[in-house]
Amino acid sequence: MTPLKGLAYSSPMAKYFFAGKSVWITGASSGLGRALALELGASGARLILSGRDEAELASAARDSGGAARLLPFDLEDEAACENAAACALGIFGGLDFVILNAGISQRSIFANTSKEVFKKIMRTNFDSSVEITRAVLPPMIRRGSGSIVCVSSLAGLMGAPLRSAYSASKHALAGFFSSLRTETGKSGVTIHIVYPGFVNTMISRNAFEGDGSRHGALDRLQENGLAPSLAARRILKSLAKGKPDIRVAMDAKARLALFLSRHAPSPAAKALSRQAGL
Repeated sequence: MTPLKGLAYSSPMAKYFFAGKSVWITGASSGLGRALALELGASGARLILSGRDEAELASAARDSGGAARLLPFDLEDEAACENAAACALGIFGGLDFVILNAGISQRSIFANTSKEVFKKIMRTNFDSSVEITRAVLPPMIRRGSGSIVCVSSLAGLMGAPLRSAYSASKHALAGFFSSLRTETGKSGVTIHIVYPGFVNTMISRNAFEGDGSRHGALDRLQENGLAPSLAARRILKSLAKGKPDIRVAMDAKARLALFLSRHAPSPAAKALSRQAGL
């Protein structure tokens, strides 16, 4: 894959806004994280790319322009999260952006989901983000600048069948970072929450079944979703404008489901259950 040529479908402001900025991205080896890395690399950002697959991270680094630093680690390992944060802070002498994008999804009803799988999803999606934030926030506050970007989900705005742990983790992220935003208003540090709808990534294929096995199938909504490159451009354009909450890839079905879940929760739950074949 060749590097993307800047924010071609975004504004010139977004293209130059990230030039020279130090950006740490978790979950950068594939999907939306990789797309963000390619866009930011093409815009002249100084990148730190994290994930578990070092070969894929190296590929993303090459495609982003070749100047990215690799910082592979496992989000399930608490000590590794702390060590990675300390390392990321030292690579460029500080961080302008931390994009907490890594996560794992689920495709199983709660009754059939083991305690271990539930904990694994919460640990990967939520606990690790809190720990990384605990490490990077104080230096940003001392400097008086910096941005933390949390990637939540449509599932962080409403419930969905077969995703109880995933939705719980994404709601938790939204609640934590919304609260954190109220505490950092005068510090110069900004908090942004991204809510992707349906993006064409492998998240459903890599999702956990209730016993911890891989789901192995791509959801139709994901298959027909927005291209990751376009989602990344829209996210970065919104970040450059300073938007605190960013919704992307929310098609008409997603917007309708969100509206009904808030204003007609019982009929919405029944409709979502039928759609899932439950």
